[in-house]
Amino acid sequence: MKLGLILECPKGGTDQQVYEYVIRQWCPGLDFVTLPAGSNKPQMIQNCGKVARLLLDLEQCDNVLIIWDLMPPWGGQPCRLEDVTTIIKKMESEQVDLAKIKLICMEPELEGWLLVEGNALTDYKAQLSHPHPVEKFKGKQLPSNSNEAKKVISKYLGRKYNDVAEALRIIQHIDSYEKIAKKHPSFARLQTFIEEIC
Repeated sequence: MKLGLILECPKGGTDQQVYEYVIRQWCPGLDFVTLPAGSNKPQMIQNCGKVARLLLDLEQCDNVLIIWDLMPPWGGQPCRLEDVTTIIKKMESEQVDLAKIKLICMEPELEGWLLVEGNALTDYKAQLSHPHPVEKFKGKQLPSNSNEAKKVISKYLGRKYNDVAEALRIIQHIDSYEKIAKKHPSFARLQTFIEEIC
């Protein structure tokens, strides 16, 4: 089994660092390749059909997984249905077999699932603050249309959160993906999909 990944980030960006790491944790033997489709959601949606075609034809992937954040909306109101409809149209325009495409919209965004279970963020801050004690982050469930996840992390850290430099470092402190999956439906769908194809 070979999986192609399409993400809304430049090569080596936050989403690529994080999702490749998490997939390797769940399925160490899975062969996968990530091709850049754009630096943000509008670019990724615009290019996803062509990139999916490359992953299936040139890279010989069996399936393609597209992960994007509902937030930020990049103008207008966030709408998962509009995103999905546009992505499917891009796939159809490239004659991509939709049966080989899996779509997962992270609500509200990648950092949203980092917040639901507080241990990883607490452990990360404790590592930075050692030997000084830190207040435990209790976990926070954000509504699907919230654009506050990065602000919540920044507030807890007491400074601006840098997703490119810190998201993966926080995720490396996760001790139970199951606890996150129980509290975050989008994350649970991702975990289930990877476990099914592993």
